Amino acid sequence: MRVLVIILGVAIAFVLGVGSAFLSLRDLTPIDTIESGAWKGWPRAGTADEDPYSRARLARTGELALGPSEGLKLLARSDDSGSDLNGACSYEISGQMPAARLWTIAVETAAGGHLPPAERGGRALGSDEIVRKADGTFTITLAPSPQPGNWLSSEGAGQIRLAARLYDTTARTVTALTQFTVPAITAKGCR
Repeated sequence: MRVLVIILGVAIAFVLGVGSAFLSLRDLTPIDTIESGAWKGWPRAGTADEDPYSRARLARTGELALGPSEGLKLLARSDDSGSDLNGACSYEISGQMPAARLWTIAVETAAGGHLPPAERGGRALGSDEIVRKADGTFTITLAPSPQPGNWLSSEGAGQIRLAARLYDTTARTVTALTQFTVPAITAKGCR
C-alpha cells in the first residue's frame, strides 16, 4: 500500500510539473513582452538578455528569433476587440508600422506559425510593395476572397495569426520617450 501511495504521489507531481511547464511555455506573453493593440513583441528575443521562458518557448516551437542587429518580430492572434483571427473572416489592417528599413506582414497558422497554402493571392506583403496613402499610412484587407488594393489572402485557413517582421529597426529599444505605433486590426465580417 505504501509503495502505491509513493507511485501515485510521484505520478501526480510529474503530471502537475509537466502540465504547468507546458502552460507557461505555450502562452505568447513571456516576461519581456511589449504590447500595443493586438500586437505583441519580444525585444530581448535572440539576445543574451532573453528570459528563460522565452528561450524555452522558442526551443519548443522551433522558431528562430531575429537577432538584435537584425530586427524584431511582432505577432497578433486577435483583432483589436480581442476576438481570435479567423481565416473565414475579413479584417482591415490600417495605420503604420514602427520605423524600420524594411518590414513584412504575413498570414500564419495560429498553431504552428507556418504559411498556410494559398490557392490564390499572397500570404505576405512587404513595405517595398505596399500602396500607401499620402500621409504614409496604409490599409491592408485580410480576407478569404480577392479585394482591391493591398490584400492578404486568408482563403482556406482556419485560426490564423499575423506576423510582422521589422528589419533594421529601433523598435527593440522602446522606452517612455519613443513612440511605438502599430496598425489597428478591425473585424469587418465573416462568411
